[in-house]
Amino acid sequence: MRQTSLLLSPFELLILDCDGVVVDSESITTRVLAKMLNDLGATIEAEEVARKFTGHTFARTLELVAELLGAPLPDDFVPNYRDRTFAAMEAELKPVRGIETALDRIPIPYCIASNGPHEKMRKTLGITSLLSRFEGRMFSSADVPRGKPFPDLFLFVARRFAVQASACLVVEDSASGVAAALAAGMRVYGFAEGTADNRLLAAGAHRVFRQMSELPSLVAGIQ
Repeated sequence: MRQTSLLLSPFELLILDCDGVVVDSESITTRVLAKMLNDLGATIEAEEVARKFTGHTFARTLELVAELLGAPLPDDFVPNYRDRTFAAMEAELKPVRGIETALDRIPIPYCIASNGPHEKMRKTLGITSLLSRFEGRMFSSADVPRGKPFPDLFLFVARRFAVQASACLVVEDSASGVAAALAAGMRVYGFAEGTADNRLLAAGAHRVFRQMSELPSLVAGIQ
């Protein structure tokens, strides 16, 4: 049952990244991509894949992958990647630990803003039974001219909710997401359960936290 929070907040809108913040998908996607790159002749570990590609739009990721390989990608690379990641997610994907309880205690409107496409968000949120919480409140880089690290997506979301950028709190787990939020003039906290917190702090995150149980108090401005 959804709990009613008595916490107030200095913010008017909470904007969450999807992968790595709401659904625990980063380890799955980086593992699949690393395997495919190694099959194509690259020598790269999943940890390095995460460092190089996390937080980028899918289009930019494909550009970076082609640069890494030094050759155009095979014609079947994209459909194979999607088939493999979706199959792995069906078998393994879970919500980020504590996200449901945290959302139950958030006293302000919240939404998702992701560099990923709507199809992927609906898939991952559906698998983890979180889709109903975000129905009608999912925004993608496909909705704007430029994805993260540009501010377009976050500013678009603020306009949709009729909220000033300065009244928004963003939670991100990638340097590009942090950069986008800062460029939009928003407060941004880094979630570092699966990410090196020094990278998020170096990107400019106002603070970093490691447990979703901390989020309601952070939204309320208590910690």
